Amino acid sequence: TVHIYHNDGLFNSALEFIKHLKLSPYSWLELLFDEETIPSFNKNSSNVRFDASIEEVLHLITHEGYAKVYDNAFGELKGSSIADAMDKARGGYFESPPAIYPAGAWYSYDDETCEYDCMITEYTYWALTSLLGGQSYPGRFDEIGHEWQLNTPERVKMGDPIVYGILTDPEYRLPTILPDGEYKGFTISLEK
Repeated sequence: TVHIYHNDGLFNSALEFIKHLKLSPYSWLELLFDEETIPSFNKNSSNVRFDASIEEVLHLITHEGYAKVYDNAFGELKGSSIADAMDKARGGYFESPPAIYPAGAWYSYDDETCEYDCMITEYTYWALTSLLGGQSYPGRFDEIGHEWQLNTPERVKMGDPIVYGILTDPEYRLPTILPDGEYKGFTISLEK
């Protein structure tokens, strides 16, 4: 479930309610604040910033869907194909972010609250959205280069061929087009 909140106060109230129900919000809940949602985001134009709703919805799909259905490939644990690719991208296996990543690492996520499974989710997000062209708009590398260096489809293909192979494998039917806010739609008609 994706929850969108207007401010921290509303978020904290909702979190307390979820805890009161004795539910674990962290296994099924993705959080957004309304200012993070950028409906006008388009990978082919200048953007003030990235639409975080793309990230959070993708996290939900990969964490609750792909990781469970294709656990050998996308499982969020050591030994899955995506985890092995991530470990190579980070220069080794680390259960939590190291103080300094090894030289040559192209994925260097540094959020200390993010454990190994979370880092796999983030890695999948970075790789797939880069492969789909969503991280290559002007100025984006300057924003993200400290944690993800392969921000274009070409860089992913050449720099991380293992994840490229996983994410382009037709068996998994992963998205091939990033949402851009422009949809053609269709008409449904009902006949009596």
